[in-house]
Amino acid sequence: MQVTTNNLVLVTGATGFIGSRLAQRLLDDGYAVKVLVRDPQKLSALLREQCEVVVGDVLDEAVMASAVSQVHLIFHCAANVKTWDTYAAYEAVNVQGVRNLMQAIARVNPDLSRLVHISTVDVYGFPDAPCDETCVATGGEFDYGKTKLEGENLVRSLGDAANMSYAIIRPCNVIGPRSQFIERIGAELKSGVMLTIAGGHTHAGLVYIDNLVDDVVWAATAPVAHRQCYNVRDDNDVDWTEFLRVFRRAIAGKGLVINLPFTVADKLAWAFEAVHKALSPRHEPLLHRLLVRFFGKTCGHSPAKIRAHRADSSGVSRVEFDETMRRSYQWFKDENG
Repeated sequence: MQVTTNNLVLVTGATGFIGSRLAQRLLDDGYAVKVLVRDPQKLSALLREQCEVVVGDVLDEAVMASAVSQVHLIFHCAANVKTWDTYAAYEAVNVQGVRNLMQAIARVNPDLSRLVHISTVDVYGFPDAPCDETCVATGGEFDYGKTKLEGENLVRSLGDAANMSYAIIRPCNVIGPRSQFIERIGAELKSGVMLTIAGGHTHAGLVYIDNLVDDVVWAATAPVAHRQCYNVRDDNDVDWTEFLRVFRRAIAGKGLVINLPFTVADKLAWAFEAVHKALSPRHEPLLHRLLVRFFGKTCGHSPAKIRAHRADSSGVSRVEFDETMRRSYQWFKDENG
């Protein structure tokens, strides 16, 4: 058995949007940080210089054993988060990768203080009404949500069997500088075509990246977070129309915004999917059913549980919507001229 240090933590998926920001926050907080990445060149220069870098894949058992050894906390951010991929590709990272992680911890680092597993509210599917953590998670009809739920279940079953402390975080729609979400929507608002569903009045379920990271860091050490699951989003009730209005105006976007009824958009998505599956199955269609539900069903799942559990936390400060948008669109403008 290897002995953990009191200050060394692991972040998997540290070249991703959430993982990279989290790793930087942990360094700022005084932690010694180890990162697991497939391509170290995608790390920022600061993270390459200041972190212990383990190069490899979550599917490599030897790499995972090296990554989890001697750390005090683990933040598992690595995931396949693409909006269009095969079940096998999602399953490899989101299920088998989690299994490898849990088995490596049990084998190499059984005295780990806590694992924080980043999941998603997509495990609820896309219901008409918002969910809290008491709602039954079905995984929904799409492979991403299904495999993320399978990963959650592995964390619980293997974690309980190994007497491990863990917390599961389910973010809503994470935005901020470097977000692919901001990049994709900004590009369409700037000079492309953006679709809204049913007037764009569904809850956008936004969470600013620094607000999410603050909740993740809290969950790593708070006694109350032991074996808990939390939805995370900001406390505003912004819908897609408001989000797009602010974003488009800020970047002086010339893109076309088209609104469709849900049923019409869904039928078009089926048609687009059928064509792509026949001619180019590996490439994401311009429109598909996941996107229709993303913009046409509520993303405003309740964060009341984590707010209640954090009620006594000192120094909790949230970045509000106006500042969230300012930082996001300013980054987009800087990146895109």
